[in-house]
Amino acid sequence: MEKRAVITGMGAVTPVGIGAQENWESLMAGRSGIGPFTIIAPEHLPVKLAAEVKDFDAKQFIPDRKTIKLTFRNVHLALAAARLAFEDSGIQKGQVPSHRLGGITGSGGSGSDDGPGAEDMKEPILKSWNEETQTFDSSLFGKDSVHLTYPLFLLKALPNNAFYYISLEYNIQGENDNIVSSYSGGSQAIGDAFRAVRRGLADVIIAGGYDSLLTPATIFSLDSFGLLSKQEDPARASRPFDRDRSGMVAGEGAAFVIVEELEHARRRGATIYAEIAGYGNAASAYHMYKPDPSGKGIINAVSRALREANLAPGEIDWICADGTGTPESDRAEALALHTVFQNDIASIPVSATKSMTGHIGSGAGAAESIYCLMAMRSSMLPPTINYETGDEDCPLAIVAGAAQQCRVDVALNINQGIGGQATALVFKKI
Repeated sequence: MEKRAVITGMGAVTPVGIGAQENWESLMAGRSGIGPFTIIAPEHLPVKLAAEVKDFDAKQFIPDRKTIKLTFRNVHLALAAARLAFEDSGIQKGQVPSHRLGGITGSGGSGSDDGPGAEDMKEPILKSWNEETQTFDSSLFGKDSVHLTYPLFLLKALPNNAFYYISLEYNIQGENDNIVSSYSGGSQAIGDAFRAVRRGLADVIIAGGYDSLLTPATIFSLDSFGLLSKQEDPARASRPFDRDRSGMVAGEGAAFVIVEELEHARRRGATIYAEIAGYGNAASAYHMYKPDPSGKGIINAVSRALREANLAPGEIDWICADGTGTPESDRAEALALHTVFQNDIASIPVSATKSMTGHIGSGAGAAESIYCLMAMRSSMLPPTINYETGDEDCPLAIVAGAAQQCRVDVALNINQGIGGQATALVFKKI
């Protein structure tokens, strides 16, 4: 008989707050974390707005100064979110045998920061700006700038840095993985942790994701794909599913949850936020950065998650959508939801929290999973801010304007990454 996996701890560090509760209060108030760039001087950037984490002091969460020096800011955010998740769970160091304690992280790859060598990395990128064509010229970077980069850049850029430091801090010697994935890594990590716990491979696994899209190279790349909103007014920049949406807003952030075997959690008297009832993982195999117009990756992921949860589509009470705000992605997601849910979709409320958080890359799926848990506990749904005019190509029951009261016993979280990877997680009250 398969075991059951529940969530007993939450930690989030995002543009709308530090800690799950602060995140939730911001969402309930419809408070956006999007504003002008401050981490990078925006003079040569193609966009002026970003979703940055505010008032974050790594020293409050990471006592070892060497760790701070040898890691990028996105790893600092991850270590902070992991610490908050463990603290929320009540699990003390050494309480879980190390071989029964696991860790699965999802990351977007590299990062950037304001620490030693930061300018030595940013300046070569920015110096590769071609003023005449107003574009980033990769040939200039390769010719003139590689030798200018910070000597420890490669060490700092290792994509599994967060896992390493988390495992060191909590003596994690059990099931582990680091998923480098474009924007779906956080939810994939939670899904893989769910499967490992159900199979009896671990008693406790910390799982989640972290990322920063706020590096010059990433901004230039996303802009070259036509994915970023060029709006300079934060109130109009990120508007998922709205007729006038023009792209996503790049951000940074991290979120982790504690996935625990149900009876293990009950024996120690843990607070149980919800059960992970189903997980679906699929790919569209369509295009490097364009979503499949049919939404087939999402269709397959959601269908698999519902099937594993043994739920009919009409039993979902709320959907936390991917909702990036790009015209093509939102249209494909809306079509996918209509394909899976048929007539039921008209009565299922849908929220897109990236309207407030921006897109925090591989941290998004984990943060939005936490929002699912908070919605279930509070019987409140976060709004999709900036949603003013419905799009006939996205006929969904969007929660717009203000937070909405609604009993949520079963929630669905959807995430999709560049390259067509799609995930779906079903959470159920216990």
